[in-house]
Amino acid sequence: MVGCVVSNCKNSSGKISKHKNGITFHRFPRDKNRKYQWEIAVNREEGWCSTSSSAVCSEHFATNDFYLTESGLRRLSLNAVPSINISPCQEPEPTICIMEPGNVNPTDSEEVVKLKYKVRRLEALAEMRKRRLNLMWQSKRRLRKKLAQMKCLVKHLIKNEQYKEMQNSLLKCT
Repeated sequence: MVGCVVSNCKNSSGKISKHKNGITFHRFPRDKNRKYQWEIAVNREEGWCSTSSSAVCSEHFATNDFYLTESGLRRLSLNAVPSINISPCQEPEPTICIMEPGNVNPTDSEEVVKLKYKVRRLEALAEMRKRRLNLMWQSKRRLRKKLAQMKCLVKHLIKNEQYKEMQNSLLKCT
């Protein structure tokens, strides 16, 4: 079980599901300079040092700190440093999991508000999956184009090999 090392964060992999809540956990970098930046950024007590199992949850990174791979996985960029919702004094910023729904009325019951939050989070996840699907389609088109080029290259090589064999046979005959 992995827990977030930010002092006022209660997220842990035991009670949070990546697919249900959209929260991921990211281990501290191995590079000493970046690791030091993260240790300062998480704002722990004096003398605290991260271990190989220390991790920060995705709630503390800006949305532009992430990128989607060609396979559609959400990854943390190399220069990302935790900066959101680190200190209790810091103004809380909305993240993917805590996005404000657009149309909450004061007359809505608590259950309706919870459902609206859930709908907003699911809309955000659906949008991310749409982007992922588009990346996959682009990748498919690129791979098809590359396959066509390779087929053409193979045909050319075969023709060239046959031409060389023909020349060798003519030379042997003379």
